[in-house]
Amino acid sequence: MKSIYTFLRLIRYPNLLFIILTQYFFHYLIVVPILISLDLISSLNDFDFFLLVCSTVLLAAGGYIINDYFDIKIDSINKPRKLFIGKSFNRRSAILIHHIFNIAAVLIGIFLSYKVGNIKLSLINPIIAALLWFYSTGYKKQPLIGNLIVSLLTGMVVLVVVFYEQPLFHPADEASFLAAYSIFIRAFFYFIFSFLISLIREIVKDMEDIQGDMTYGCRTLPIVWGIPNSKTIVYLIGIIVLSIICFIQATPLKAGDYVTVIYLMQTVQFPLFVMMWMLYRADIQKDFNRISTLVKVVMLMGILTMAYFYFLMI
Repeated sequence: MKSIYTFLRLIRYPNLLFIILTQYFFHYLIVVPILISLDLISSLNDFDFFLLVCSTVLLAAGGYIINDYFDIKIDSINKPRKLFIGKSFNRRSAILIHHIFNIAAVLIGIFLSYKVGNIKLSLINPIIAALLWFYSTGYKKQPLIGNLIVSLLTGMVVLVVVFYEQPLFHPADEASFLAAYSIFIRAFFYFIFSFLISLIREIVKDMEDIQGDMTYGCRTLPIVWGIPNSKTIVYLIGIIVLSIICFIQATPLKAGDYVTVIYLMQTVQFPLFVMMWMLYRADIQKDFNRISTLVKVVMLMGILTMAYFYFLMI
């Protein structure tokens, strides 16, 4: 039982639950209701969508494993209590599991792309697997580029759900066009939110891990530009996120829907303000760790807005 729990920690099971929640919520609380309201049917049945989520989870889990595989020395300084490869799992087993997960994800992608009639979609999973590999082997040690790759892939968790709804890309009538527009605009905002919040967290994590990264020659943003400048970048990204939310709030505000405005203010904007205040006062590794946890809470609150907006639609 202990080995199972250790394996779940290795593959970052809370983050995988985030992925599952995000894709299921976006599909069943946004995509499917919009399609049904216009008498349209999703390209993926329940089992096909389950496979899609599985492929995303397998890719992410494989990415976490390969990241730890190449970061044993760095993690022995930054987070020795979370060092599993080399202790609980030997390196050969870790790389084998990584390959099995990626192969399974690629095969699922090929099956689903054939099922929806667009074989080009089968390229998505190999590209993601390759990006995660190159990130772990080098890009993560470079300023900003590694942060951007992880943030982009985080945003892709939402977009990949839309990619498999092929009729949306070739609307045959007005109903299909309206469905495509409604889904695409929501996917865009959730993608941007996920991308920016993930970028904040990645930069904060680099500030948290600066000691081990410096020891082994990494050139992350805080090392190259310094902690103060890295904080400034996070503030700017935070302001962009807050501005986007204000833009979204404008429509319900004009319609007199103050509940939605207050809901977004309490669940997303206020935690972001708290995060930036905590970052201003942060000095030690424990401070940055707490901020990283708070950013995950903000991301969770963002995901849960899908449920809120679903209940507004019904």
